[in-house]
Amino acid sequence: MEKRKHIVILAAGSFPTHSVPMQALREADMVVCCDSAYHAFRQSPFATLDHVVVGDADSLGAADIATLGKRYIVSSEQDDNDLTKAYHWVQEHYGNDGCRLTFLGLTGLREDHTLGNLAHVAQFCADGHPGLVVLTDHCTITPVCGAATFSSFARQQVSIFSFTPDVPVNAEGLVWPVVDMHLRWGWEATLNAAIGGRFSVSGGVLLVTQTHEAKDMA
Repeated sequence: MEKRKHIVILAAGSFPTHSVPMQALREADMVVCCDSAYHAFRQSPFATLDHVVVGDADSLGAADIATLGKRYIVSSEQDDNDLTKAYHWVQEHYGNDGCRLTFLGLTGLREDHTLGNLAHVAQFCADGHPGLVVLTDHCTITPVCGAATFSSFARQQVSIFSFTPDVPVNAEGLVWPVVDMHLRWGWEATLNAAIGGRFSVSGGVLLVTQTHEAKDMA
């Protein structure tokens, strides 16, 4: 099994423009495009990076597929979406051990895709893949299974979403306390803020969002 330090999975949502997700692309050892995400990728400054495209051949033309050659990975089954197919391809080729995996393009364009994609990433974490992160032009989204401590800065906006509402959620280092909360609705632990340089969360399967920029709390 090959070793890669940093792999980016690029979905077909909004192509990143903020410096944080753009830096992740620059640092990638491999970019795995989800089918039609290749349209934006091939026109970007990152098109020379090592890459493959995973999909069911329903979004790319014959010329693109011919150009890609062996770099186009056809997965015709319809039980999973292209994001899951790309993730499974990464697992099969590079495994979970020591591989940092960044997801880009998961949000924007269609809300149903956004919600579904983020739920998939939470499931990937629950299935045992550490080191996952989603980057958008606005925030970093990290799946947590159990507990985690995050680097932060004062007035960074932080939201916590739970996929296991029966498991109480706790957080320290945030402006508004989160103590043994059962998050049965998505809004209940959103729009909080970091006090300083770190905060911690614990619960079941969570998604934690951190904005790239601080917000004026006045």
